[in-house]
Amino acid sequence: MTEKQAKELLQKYLDQQASPEEQKKVEEWYATLEAKDVVVPADQKAAIGAQMFVQLKAAMNEKPKHNKILKLQTFYKVAAAVLIVFTIGLTVWKINRPVKSVENQVTVITGATEQKRITLSDGSVVLLGPAAKLSYPKVFASNSRQIALKEGEAFFDIAHQEKRPFTVHTTSGIDIKVLGTSFKVKSYQASKQLEVAVVTGKVAVSNQKGNLGTLVKDEFLTYDKSAGRAAIRKIKPVAFIEFAFDGATLDQVINKLQYAYSIKIVLSDSTLAKLKTTASFSSKQSPEEILDIICSLHHLKFNGSKNHKTFNIYK
Repeated sequence: MTEKQAKELLQKYLDQQASPEEQKKVEEWYATLEAKDVVVPADQKAAIGAQMFVQLKAAMNEKPKHNKILKLQTFYKVAAAVLIVFTIGLTVWKINRPVKSVENQVTVITGATEQKRITLSDGSVVLLGPAAKLSYPKVFASNSRQIALKEGEAFFDIAHQEKRPFTVHTTSGIDIKVLGTSFKVKSYQASKQLEVAVVTGKVAVSNQKGNLGTLVKDEFLTYDKSAGRAAIRKIKPVAFIEFAFDGATLDQVINKLQYAYSIKIVLSDSTLAKLKTTASFSSKQSPEEILDIICSLHHLKFNGSKNHKTFNIYK
């Protein structure tokens, strides 16, 4: 029996339209449930109680028939058990298709004036805006990091992990994929548009039909849900990110800056990669300004290409 068929049968039982054989099947399920210890949270008990009150009121308003009063107590117990099963997600019968476990998932919902800071298992940080809903795993998979922004606005500061891409799914069917960067997503179900703004790094925005665009620092994408079209434009910075290095190697610093600014930095001598750096910077600073400070710390020099996308550090 499939889950759909089981639900239909339970509904027939609640409506008192089930055949004697079907009633027997449901009551057998109930007997199985009675044999188990089921703990129901207080708020769910209240919801079940309200539903059962409606059922009982309707039943008591009917004219009594032979044996109906005697059966009412049994009906109440079984129907309540059935509602408990659905409410807390238990299963007392076998379903043909496998069920994915949701034990690893966490859902955070903010109030109308509330904001929350969430630190994910990989060290990434999410600043969740008011009236928002975010779902994410307690622990990410070994080969990917996936979360879902189901409603509202959020700012993401993603820890760089080249072998584990990070993807934000939205209810609009838009996915934002990154490796390590910071960006902002605004996705309200009631809104006609979805927005993505990149603070540092690079993100790829896509839907089921394919890639909608690749954004870099200070670029902004709007997606028209009705038309299925996306537009990208340059914007003023929506936020600033701090880069703090405490004894990090120059190689680690370079990797962070490359992803933050979508640039390429080359060391003329591989031995320079092990130099230690302790300093703090902000994304409001230009790459040239940051490189100038780093090179001063280590008595090095640097030069850049005309398009300011490639830099070379040397002695």
